[in-house]
Amino acid sequence: MSFEAAVNRKALDIGKLSVEMTTSAGSGHPSTALSLAHIVTVLMYQQMRWDPKDPWNPNADRLVLSEGHAVPIIYAAYADLGGMIGKSKADARPMTREDAMTLRAINSPIDGHPHPQVGFPFADAATGSLGQGLSVAAGLGAAARMDNIDRNIYCIIGDGESREGQIWEAADFVADHALTNVVAIFNCNELAQSDWVSPQQSYQGLAEKLRAFGFIVRVVDGHDPRDLSNAFSELNVIKNGNRPLAIVARTVKGWGAAAEQGMGKHGTPVKSDKLKDVLGQLDTTARDLGVADYKLNGELKITAPKEAAKPIEKKAIKIASYQDGLAAVGLDKDLSAGKPIAPRKAYGAALVALGAADKRVIGLDADVKNSTHAEWFAKKYPAQYLECKIAEQNMISVAAGASAAGKIPFCSTFAKFVARAYDQVEMAIIGGANLKITGTHAGVTLAADGPSQMSLPDVAFFRSFCHTKNFNGRPAVSYFFPADAVSCYKITELMANLDGACYQRALRADTKTLYKPEDTFEVGGYKVLREGKDVVFVTAGYMVHECLKAADELAKSGKKVGVIDAYSLPLQTKGILDIAQKSGGTIITVEDNYSGGLDAEIGEAIAQNGAQIKLKSLYVHQIPKSGREPADVLDYLGLGAKQIIAAV
Repeated sequence: MSFEAAVNRKALDIGKLSVEMTTSAGSGHPSTALSLAHIVTVLMYQQMRWDPKDPWNPNADRLVLSEGHAVPIIYAAYADLGGMIGKSKADARPMTREDAMTLRAINSPIDGHPHPQVGFPFADAATGSLGQGLSVAAGLGAAARMDNIDRNIYCIIGDGESREGQIWEAADFVADHALTNVVAIFNCNELAQSDWVSPQQSYQGLAEKLRAFGFIVRVVDGHDPRDLSNAFSELNVIKNGNRPLAIVARTVKGWGAAAEQGMGKHGTPVKSDKLKDVLGQLDTTARDLGVADYKLNGELKITAPKEAAKPIEKKAIKIASYQDGLAAVGLDKDLSAGKPIAPRKAYGAALVALGAADKRVIGLDADVKNSTHAEWFAKKYPAQYLECKIAEQNMISVAAGASAAGKIPFCSTFAKFVARAYDQVEMAIIGGANLKITGTHAGVTLAADGPSQMSLPDVAFFRSFCHTKNFNGRPAVSYFFPADAVSCYKITELMANLDGACYQRALRADTKTLYKPEDTFEVGGYKVLREGKDVVFVTAGYMVHECLKAADELAKSGKKVGVIDAYSLPLQTKGILDIAQKSGGTIITVEDNYSGGLDAEIGEAIAQNGAQIKLKSLYVHQIPKSGREPADVLDYLGLGAKQIIAAV
C-alpha cells in the first residue's frame, strides 16, 4: 500500500499507545500527543537520519520537543522502534512497550517531560518549561556547523507557547546565524491550556511572523502524510541558501478520537473506565482511513546516519600561564607595572587562552562583549564564538544545546542580566548541561549605574544549587567569586575542567592583585589572607579588599582580625569554623549582595556542627541607589571599611 496509508496506520498505533501510557500514569497530555501523531511519525520513521540502536551518534539528526508535555507520542514511537534507553551506553537496552507503561513512575527512565539525565538519550536537553526548545535546537545546529557535521535539528513548538518571547529571540538567532540545518515546526492545534490561542498564534499569524523574521515558511496539513513529507523534503534545497525553514502545521488536538477534542482536555488523561471507548474511536478512525487491517511492509524506512565519529576525548585543559595569558591580550604593561587589574579582564584573557587550548571551548555573549572582554575571544576565535545580542534567555538555552553536542560553552553578560534567564539556567542544570556562566559587573560596587544594573539576589539563587546534587551525585552548580585578576584567571580555567554547571561573579573595577600566579584554587576553597585572634572576616569579591582595609586599620589599635577569602561555594566550612574557634570564636560575614550567601553558608554550618561561634552578618539590607564612586554606595549600605570596623 501507499506511503500515506503506512503513516496513517503508524500514527494511530503510537497515538493509541500514548493514550494508554497516560492513563496508566494517571496524568499527562494525550490530546496534545495525538495532535503530533503524524508529524512524529514522518520525522522518526522517515525523515530523520538516525539509528534507534545508537541515539548517541553525533552524526545523527536530532529532535527537540519544545512543548515537552507532548512527549508521550515521542516515547510511543521510540518504544515501537526499540530505541535505546539507559543512563549510559554500558547499561543501555531497547525500550519496550512495558517501559512505556511506566511513564512518570519514580523508577522509570521516562519522565513526564523529556529528561536525558534519567535514561532517555534521544533527548538532548530537559524541556517542558515552555519556549526554550528552539534555542536548544539552535545550539545543536550551531555546534554541528562548527564541527562541519551534516546533521539536521528538528524542533517541535506549540502554537500556545509561541507567545513566549524566547521563541522569537531564538528565531532572530537562527536567522542571524543562517542556521539552515535547524527546522522550526509549529504545532497549530489552536487550543492552549485554558483558552483558544490568540490570532497572533494562529497558523496565519505565525506564518506571517516567521516570514518577517526571515524564514522560508510552509503551511501544511499536519495530518496529511504527503503534505508533511513534501515540506520536509524541501530542506535539502533550502540548506544551500541562507534562509531557514519553518513548517506551520495545522493539527487537531485529540486527533482521531472525538472524546479527546475540544476545550477542557489539556493535561487530562483518559480515565480507566473510558479508555476502551477512546481506543475504539481511534480504531474507527483507522477504518475511516482504510488502514484498520493494514500491515506495514517496508513503506517507512529510517535512513541511517553516517558512521559514528570517535567519541569526544574529555581531556584536561591546561592554559597558558597567567603572565602569558594577560600578555596575549595586551595587559602585560599593567602587569609589569603592578597596576590593579579588573577581574573581568582576566576572565577575557583566560577565555582566549582556553580557546587556544581546546576547540571544544566556545564563547557566547549578549551584546556586552566589549565590557565582559569576551570580545578578545570573538576576535581571536570567530569560528568558536556566537553573538547572541540582547537576549540572555536564548543565550543560556543555546549554550545548553551546544553542550549536548560536546561543546564547553562559556556564556558572559552582566551578572544582573543573568537573572533574566534563571528559568533557562535551571532547565539547563536539570538536563545536565556542561554550562559555564560568568556574570561581570557584579555587586553594588558598580555604583553609578544604580540598582537596576546590580546583581544582588544571584548569590542566593546559585547557592541553592550548590547544595543540590545532580544525577551524578555532585553539586548541581559550582559557584565562584574571585577577588582579583589572578584568582579569576585561574578559576576560569578550573571551570573549563569541571563537569557540570558553573557560575562566576566577576568584578568590573580594577582591583589590587592578592595572589601569586602560581597559586591554585578549588571548588569550595578559601584563602586565609590575614591571621587573627579576636575575630574573623569571611568575605568574597570586592569586599575582600574592604575587609583587608578594615583589618589593617584595626591592627593599629591592637585588634588582630583574620580575613578569609571564601571565593567558592559550596564552601569547605569545617576549616573556617576551626579557624574561628582559635580566633575569638566570632565570625563576621561581609558581602555586597542580598541575604542568602555567605551569611547563610556560615550560619547553617554553625547550626549543623553545634559550634560555639558567634556570627554577625553584613550584607545588603536595603535597596541600593546610584553613587558616583563604589565607596559612596558601600557607605550608604553600611558596608564600607568604617562600618566594618564598627561591626567589630
